Amino acid sequence: MSKFKAFLKGNVKEVENASLKLDRFEEAIVLRPLSSAEADKINEQCFKTKPGVKGRPERVFNVVKYNREICVASIVHPDLNDTELQESYGVRGADNLYSAMFLLGEATQILEKVTEISGIDLSMDDDIEAAKN
Repeated sequence: MSKFKAFLKGNVKEVENASLKLDRFEEAIVLRPLSSAEADKINEQCFKTKPGVKGRPERVFNVVKYNREICVASIVHPDLNDTELQESYGVRGADNLYSAMFLLGEATQILEKVTEISGIDLSMDDDIEAAKN
């Protein structure tokens, strides 16, 4: 038996989509977990080169854009790319629809759920607590 059999794609447990019910909407939104590759791609898009010390180019990370983009990428339902839905909010593009559609508190709830189902909500405190037990 292979030492890495448990890591073969066919043997890996799938992470299911999650529903999140927001008070203002009759239906729950559906979120999917993001893969590391998807997060890396979004991460790279969130850097901007700006002039730094002595005019040297400096890469600056936009954490607000990153958080918004991982949320937009994670939403399965409703389809943020749907033209009718975008038109109803008077915007174009999934990221603009996300910003127009959700209140700050709702966006925070979405971000928390996305990080939870994608496995990035674990903090160092959780690791320390687990090690103690």
